[in-house]
Amino acid sequence: MDQRLRPEERIRKQSDFSFLYKQGSRYRGRYFTVVYLPNNLSYSRLGVVVSKKVGGAVERNKVKRRLRALFRRNKVALKETQDLLIIARPDVKGLAAKDLRSYYLEAVTSLDQAKKR
Repeated sequence: MDQRLRPEERIRKQSDFSFLYKQGSRYRGRYFTVVYLPNNLSYSRLGVVVSKKVGGAVERNKVKRRLRALFRRNKVALKETQDLLIIARPDVKGLAAKDLRSYYLEAVTSLDQAKKR
């Protein structure tokens, strides 16, 4: 299985972020909010937002790297292709890796359950 995060799997354009904010559904967790919207592509895409409330640039970049790695390693957890926007909350910076992974997987499974309703 390919675990790379290819450039096309990243949401980079401001217009894509804005569209996702306006049209997407939300899952609010304790450590981050996930905005999601099914896409018509053959792959899922990820965008990460970490505010300055999380910490300095080094800490924000570390949080972004950890969240991108979770997406990259757990692509198979997504049942269908969709755009995900993860908005980190300030408490996320002190979270252990295994706890962050469990919260991420909980959020992803909640997305699938919410669509079934």
